[in-house]
Amino acid sequence: MRAALLTDLPTVSSLYEEETEPLPAPALCTVDEVMVRNVIAVHPDTSLRTATELMLEHAISGIPVVDEAGLLVGMLSKTDLVRHQLDEESADSVTLPSDQHVLEDTTVEDVMTRQVLTVPAGASLAEAAKVMAIAGVHRVPVVAPGGALTGLVTTSDLVRWVAGLP
Repeated sequence: MRAALLTDLPTVSSLYEEETEPLPAPALCTVDEVMVRNVIAVHPDTSLRTATELMLEHAISGIPVVDEAGLLVGMLSKTDLVRHQLDEESADSVTLPSDQHVLEDTTVEDVMTRQVLTVPAGASLAEAAKVMAIAGVHRVPVVAPGGALTGLVTTSDLVRWVAGLP
């Protein structure tokens, strides 16, 4: 196989024949344009096992926690699950039978993060990106004025937007 010099390779612009419209600035686009609207959410009394299975089944790393009225009350992430498992392993507790696991008797409310950063519906993409970057989180719930969950924006949504992908 022949090695190519960098100058021998086609430029990115020459790989694409058609011109594309430039993306609007993130400050001009809103979270409503990229957020996931059909959000998978759980209730505080959901078992940790059920929440974990949902996260694995849908390949998501975090799941909003809402009350019966649909108001956001917390967030459950993979980090919360790992932290909980480590806490359980380090605690001096009764040894469980081999067929029983700590997930069985634990609810989402026991493990979830209660102080959740949110953005309002209609917020700019720049605002959502800033919240995620400063807080070091990969998702931010979008809420209506009354606190009801209306969507979820993730860093993956932002990357897809930057790349011009659906």
